[in-house]
Amino acid sequence: MIKYLFLFVFCFLSLGIYAQNDGTQNEIEPVKPLTYRERLDSIRVANALEKKRIDDSVKHVQDSLQMQWVKMPDANRPNLFLDSLKDLYTVKNGDFFTWHNQFKDTIEHFKAGAPKHDRDNWIMGVIIALLLFFAVIRVSYPNEIMVMIQGFFNNRVLTQISKEENLFNSWPFIFLYLLFGFTIGLFLYLVSTFTQLGGIAEGFNLYLIFSLSILVLFTLKIVTLRFIGFLFDVPRLVREYVSILYLSYFNTALMFLPVVIIMAFSPKNSVGSFIIFGVLILAIIFFAQFLRAGTSIFKTYSLSKFYLFLYLCTLEIGPILILVKVLGF
Repeated sequence: MIKYLFLFVFCFLSLGIYAQNDGTQNEIEPVKPLTYRERLDSIRVANALEKKRIDDSVKHVQDSLQMQWVKMPDANRPNLFLDSLKDLYTVKNGDFFTWHNQFKDTIEHFKAGAPKHDRDNWIMGVIIALLLFFAVIRVSYPNEIMVMIQGFFNNRVLTQISKEENLFNSWPFIFLYLLFGFTIGLFLYLVSTFTQLGGIAEGFNLYLIFSLSILVLFTLKIVTLRFIGFLFDVPRLVREYVSILYLSYFNTALMFLPVVIIMAFSPKNSVGSFIIFGVLILAIIFFAQFLRAGTSIFKTYSLSKFYLFLYLCTLEIGPILILVKVLGF
């Protein structure tokens, strides 16, 4: 009996030890990594589940929208638009004055804007042509140009120029005279454009009218002075005064070239200052030439001041007023 009992205990302990060893081996044994095919299968399954979830959610939203818009709406739901109209047009407590005040006309304030000035495209071409024309004159006749500039400030050079009639019959004189006419014509055109003074034409035609009018008017003035010198037998006096006029015209053209360039490319609100500057240049040149000629005349001849005043009104101030009137200023 003891023998069988001992055998039973031994077998029971052997089975317990074997079970404990088998459990320990299962805990320590590492998990095998998934193969490439198993990973692809898991990703495919996850993507399929995610797609199914999205499809279910979209279908749920579609069903809810169909229920909201296709289904007959609730007749008792609030209508915000009708409620706002009722609240606006309902007179509360019989107070019509308060109700009427909310419909007062709204005053709209409008501010008149300044018109935008657009420069004509041909102005750029005219400016380039004038600059090239002056450059050709300067390169072709450098000595004559320097003499004419010095004669405007130096009396000795002026006396020498007035004795040489050939200078004012040469090509440099003709070219500078044309430069003077077309430069001052561009200045007058810019003045008429920026100040909206009007004119007898528009655009490039108006510019040509200005330029040709200046050339014709000042040519008639020179011819009239020549005729007066011949009529009263004072050719030397007239020749000296005409020389002063020529030099004034040429130097005016040189001074006004940068002025018209700046005016052409300046904004409208700053052009007025350049117009005033140009008018001041013309006034200074006019009084300078008159003072210079008057000093020379009174030193050589004893003339009455009345005759001098009559000359100013006839051949100096008169042509300017005629030009202003004819051109529509």
